[in-house]
Amino acid sequence: MNVPLRETLDRTLRLMRDELIAESSDARMLEALTDTDIVLVGDSRNLSCHAAQCAYVTAALLMARSGHRVFLAAPDVPLVGPQPPLVGDRLVSALLEVGGDLLPGRGFSVYAPRREAGLTVVFGDSAPRYRAQRVIGVNATAWSAQLARASETAQWIERDWPCGALGAAGLASAEAFKVAMLKLRQHAQDPQHFADLFTFTDQAAVELAPANTLRPSALDEFDLVSGGAVINAFVYVLARLLGVTGRGHVVEPEVTDLSNLNRYVLLRRSAIERPKGDILKAVVPPELELQSIPLLYRGGTMPELGQFAPRVLVGTDDIPVRWQVQAEKPPWLGIGATTHWAAMASFHREGLGCARCLHPRDEPTAGPIPTIAFVSFFAGLMLSCYFIRTVAGERVPPNEQYSYMSPLRPEHIWRSPVAVRADCPTCQFGERVRAA
Repeated sequence: MNVPLRETLDRTLRLMRDELIAESSDARMLEALTDTDIVLVGDSRNLSCHAAQCAYVTAALLMARSGHRVFLAAPDVPLVGPQPPLVGDRLVSALLEVGGDLLPGRGFSVYAPRREAGLTVVFGDSAPRYRAQRVIGVNATAWSAQLARASETAQWIERDWPCGALGAAGLASAEAFKVAMLKLRQHAQDPQHFADLFTFTDQAAVELAPANTLRPSALDEFDLVSGGAVINAFVYVLARLLGVTGRGHVVEPEVTDLSNLNRYVLLRRSAIERPKGDILKAVVPPELELQSIPLLYRGGTMPELGQFAPRVLVGTDDIPVRWQVQAEKPPWLGIGATTHWAAMASFHREGLGCARCLHPRDEPTAGPIPTIAFVSFFAGLMLSCYFIRTVAGERVPPNEQYSYMSPLRPEHIWRSPVAVRADCPTCQFGERVRAA
């Protein structure tokens, strides 16, 4: 077994074990992931715009981070906008270059698969190429991701705004992972649950924001607590908003390691052991200024940061850190997180349930947390959409305060308010301060 590759996919293998019998070997699970062939098909007409390129690049990166073999059946069109962590100015060439700097021993290919692929993903109404067991199509509006049978898709819809397109990439990545997992169905702990979770999705439309949501040109000031997978995805989204300006801080004490490669969507293998905040700072376009603060947030006001910006975003798995940030009463707080196969995001402002109302108990875990690329990505994407809507001046309604979804089952997204808990010490403290 290739030990470095096993290490990079450790968090994904841990998550797969949630559904498999104890006797399932790492080698068999690793084989299921790496022996899955996916073809991404696009033509110059559909891939000539920024939004479609965002979808194509993101699908390729997410699938590669799960160890799949990804075949790029597309022309090497000029890139319209920034696509970090890619470098270069052409789509396929830049993907080939970054592919050699992701998981060890893996990479993208422009050659035809030697056998029938497990899945072909068609972007817009591009004509499918090569034989595949299953063919799906993806498309997007500005704020909605669409997945359907390839025969039902139209020419790529949205030209510039990337949010819906990024969601479409996440949906495609989840379908690719199902191809790998279904190879292990005979090892399922619960065959019926396994089938319900990993059955292919033939049609889905995921609305990330209302269709009439405004598109801001300035993000103003914001602070990021954590530089992990969810905040990686959040920054990944912001970096694709063409011409948008903003200034932020990243409070994160850690450096990256090999186990981060499976889900940190902005991380290249050559950047392992570099500070997480520095990586985010280095990849964003000049219009977005990020400053790295390589310290652990322990509550209160940090001398190196001062008071939090009006909008703070938290992506850490550490629930008490969320409470500590909330206790500082930022005017707007956004939180992104994952749990097993599900992504979640929430926002908190005065008068609504706070972060401690939503998660009133700490949930410490022993050992590394099981995670996978497309789940962390959706958490960051949903968080970014809350943030963008707020920056644009929208007062997002309370009944949309909390979002919860599994990309494996995108037919169902749970959105709800967060109830204010009568016994919440953070909310009670805030009431006493305001009363004084």
